[in-house]
Amino acid sequence: MRPRLLYVDFGAAPGGSVQSLLLLLQHLPRHRFDPLLLLAPTVATLPAVKALGLPVFSYDAGQGTTIPAGAAVSTVRASSAAGRLRGGSGMGRLWRAGSIGRRLWLRTRPTAMFVARLMQEQRIDLIHLNDALPLAEPGILAGWRRGRPSMVTVRSFAELDPVHRLLSRLPAVGIFTSEVLADDQHRQGAWFRREAVIPNAIDPAPYSQPPDRAGVRAEMHIPEQAQIAIVAGRIMRRKGLDVFIRALAQAATTHADLYGLVVGETDPQELGLQEELLALASACGVAGRIRFAGYRDDVPRLLLASDLLCFVPTVPEPFGRTLIEGMAAGLPVIGGASGGIPSIVREGETGLLVPPGDPAAQALAMQRLLGGSDLARTLGEAARGDAFRRYGIAGQVEQLTGLYDSVLAAAPGKRPPSTGPS
Repeated sequence: MRPRLLYVDFGAAPGGSVQSLLLLLQHLPRHRFDPLLLLAPTVATLPAVKALGLPVFSYDAGQGTTIPAGAAVSTVRASSAAGRLRGGSGMGRLWRAGSIGRRLWLRTRPTAMFVARLMQEQRIDLIHLNDALPLAEPGILAGWRRGRPSMVTVRSFAELDPVHRLLSRLPAVGIFTSEVLADDQHRQGAWFRREAVIPNAIDPAPYSQPPDRAGVRAEMHIPEQAQIAIVAGRIMRRKGLDVFIRALAQAATTHADLYGLVVGETDPQELGLQEELLALASACGVAGRIRFAGYRDDVPRLLLASDLLCFVPTVPEPFGRTLIEGMAAGLPVIGGASGGIPSIVREGETGLLVPPGDPAAQALAMQRLLGGSDLARTLGEAARGDAFRRYGIAGQVEQLTGLYDSVLAAAPGKRPPSTGPS
């Protein structure tokens, strides 16, 4: 019998963590492992999920939402007395302990019970949780309750409390997508029994198709000879899209054929942001040069038709998946000089790094790469080779399956890993 692996991601939108998980499952050797999926209801029904042909279960864990509170509790929280209590040393600790207890009872407990029941019903051998420790909390507890090993792929910076630090000791393995992320979690006191750094990956195949520059420009109502600076990913304030628009406006003063293409849907917690960005583009005089493409399942095609990619978030990113996608498409990339991005983009070799929140610096970087410059060609070629060599999905799958094998082999009384069809 093949070991049954349950993959869990409760993200309410198909962001980078979900994309990375789906890519892994497309390439996981199913003759060796039997994967199942547990996702948020809004993600479980996506065509890309259904196309995997796997058993998919859904549960709304309330990720990204606050725990509802009654009118009396809300009134107390808003009072000046409550503010003084939260700010005090002794009472502040009691307040925070009460908040943790409330979270564990009202949100973590029912989610963990659901996951534990699903693990029992589906005879799960290992549970793989696909996000930060606070979001993996219910799954870790469910695995512990059922006596099954768990693994956590930490993909985002997150503030840890004492419970999260204790929970980090339970999983068999903790995986970080970057060294910067591992350092941050260690600084906060999280230590897994076994750890690995495995970056996000790309599938080289979609980036080997011929560029459809004319088709993409016609579809987006962009002039055929125009140059495109593309941004891909969920529309969120911390992604620095306002800075990108200001930079585009400055760069367009010397490159009249420059257009901006923003690919991705608005994050559910930031509805209305696209309208704000459109208003900003209008105020900057570039409303006619910005296209919002929304969610797309042909991102490689759009990247291949573009001239450069920008990803300069205003808040440090633990990795920056969109950068390796742009690199795989052979684009010169402009990344933010913060978080995990400098570990991906080598300044002056595979791209350019600029300070976050600085539209003038980003505009200057755009201008250096536009107009068919030799620098753009050199960076793009080096970036493509780097992406295929360092971030190919085959390498990620090999590392992960090796971890699955060793964890399952060490789990007493569990089915051993299969080396062939069952």
